[in-house]
Amino acid sequence: MTYDEFSAKLEQVITEHDCTDNTGDFQCDQTGGFPTSLCVCWEKGVAWLMLNYNMAEDGQDLTACEQGVADFGIRQCCDVDQFNDILKQLGEDAYDIGYMPPDEDEGMCVT
Repeated sequence: MTYDEFSAKLEQVITEHDCTDNTGDFQCDQTGGFPTSLCVCWEKGVAWLMLNYNMAEDGQDLTACEQGVADFGIRQCCDVDQFNDILKQLGEDAYDIGYMPPDEDEGMCVT
């Protein structure tokens, strides 16, 4: 799947009115070390990666990083345990930045 196809699929799943959370920026192999966040929509039970385009240098080619996001895809993520497991898969930096204690899911917009 290309990044454009991934973006279109994400737009079909997530609307602008859905409640989403995201981690701070971290580096992972999936996006070639480019600053990335893990986003989650608790209402839909899905998670995905998002690049921090503000960190790009003028004219920097992010095609490979975007393809890494597309290859990661949209993952099932219905609770904090799944969220933390995804972070573990992404590496130590991701886990250190985004880890959520299990009791934090009480305030999420789960329906």
